[in-house]
Amino acid sequence: MKKQKPKLFRYKTLVLLLFIISAVALILSLYKYKQSEKVVVHVPYFQKQGEVTFYTSENKPLVTIDVEIADTDEKRELGLMGRPTLGEKEGMLFIFEREHLASFWMKNTMIPLDMVFINAQGVIVTIHENTTPFSEQSYTATAPTQYVVEVNAGFTSRHSIRVGDKVTWQRFLH
Repeated sequence: MKKQKPKLFRYKTLVLLLFIISAVALILSLYKYKQSEKVVVHVPYFQKQGEVTFYTSENKPLVTIDVEIADTDEKRELGLMGRPTLGEKEGMLFIFEREHLASFWMKNTMIPLDMVFINAQGVIVTIHENTTPFSEQSYTATAPTQYVVEVNAGFTSRHSIRVGDKVTWQRFLH
């Protein structure tokens, strides 16, 4: 005659098995959720697409830099996120369709920057110096802006760039 296992033993085994299955399912769902939170960033090397020249308010040239151009919603949203470095005379030029009170943040941006806000006439209206990496603080223009140039933190100070100075830019066709 075959000896039967007590019902309590079978009940405990079933409960334990259900607990293990539930725990594994929870761990897998949390892992999948965490994977979906990862930020996907673009290739972190510079691609020259144009130049920006800064001038004093009296039209004296100050400095010319190479720039990447962000002229679509997708490129403007991505900006310099994920870049570990930026050359001293490199930056990013953000181009908007029309003037507005532009506002930027540093979420997922690894390096401190100076943000130069420029109106449609090419006049600098706001400079935010030494922004904080990974910050969600808003850096907003004080007047309508059509262009923004981001450069390494301290760049505007090192090159004596001030509000009221002027900017011209050109795009290189590839």
